[in-house]
Amino acid sequence: MSQPKNWPSALPYLKAPLHSKELTPTHLAALRARPSSSSSDTSSGSSPMPIMPASETPIPCPRVRIQAIQLPSHPAHGQHGLFATQHLKPGSLILAYLGRVHGSTGAAAASDYDLWLDRDADVAVDAARQGNEARFVNDFRGIGPRANAEFRSVFCERWGQVCVGVWVLGTETGTTGKRKSKSKKGGVVAAGGKRSGDCGIRKGEEILVSYGKGFWEERRREMEGSGVEDGGGG
Repeated sequence: MSQPKNWPSALPYLKAPLHSKELTPTHLAALRARPSSSSSDTSSGSSPMPIMPASETPIPCPRVRIQAIQLPSHPAHGQHGLFATQHLKPGSLILAYLGRVHGSTGAAAASDYDLWLDRDADVAVDAARQGNEARFVNDFRGIGPRANAEFRSVFCERWGQVCVGVWVLGTETGTTGKRKSKSKKGGVVAAGGKRSGDCGIRKGEEILVSYGKGFWEERRREMEGSGVEDGGGG
C-alpha cells in the first residue's frame, strides 16, 4: 500500500521528512545529531529524547486510520480525524509527524500545521502542503474532556534525524512538544497536557492533542469579521 486509506488525492503523501533547500549545514547537523542517553529533549527540556528503531515507524502507519468526521456536533465536521486501529499504550509512540522541514527563512506566512522540531536550532516541520497521517490529529476541544496524545521529539533511526512524534499521554511521557505559529514570529501556540489515568487510547478512539489557548486566540483574530468558524485541524 503506497498511501493510507482516505488520504486526499491532491495532497502528496510523505514517506520521509522533506528537507527545504534553504536548510543550512547548521540546521542539518542539529537534525542529524543522535542523542545520547543523557541528552535532553530540546522541546521539553526534561527527559532524554527517545531513539526509535525503524521498526517502530512503519510507513504507512498500521496503528492509525484517517476517518471522515460525520458527527454534526464535532468541531471538525466535514473534515477528517485520526483514529486508533488498536489499543495504544500510555507513553508509547504512535507515529512521526512528517512534513516540509524548514528554517525561519523558509516559513510559510501562516500555517496550522507547523510544529517546532528544534526551537533552539530554529528548525520546524510544516505539513500544510504535504505530510503523513499525523497531520490529521485534531484538537480535543469540543470533542473530549482532555487530550489523549501530545507532540514530543524523537530521534527516528529510519531517517537518521530528529522528528516530531505523536505520543500517547500517560505516566511514561515527558512534558509536551510545542506547536509553532508562523504568523507570530517564533510564537509557541500549542502544548499538550497530562491525561489522568493510564488507560492509553482505545481501539477506535480519536487521537486528540491540545493546540493550546494561543492557537485558538490567534484563530479567532484571523476569523474576526469573516463570519467563518473553523473546527479541528484535520
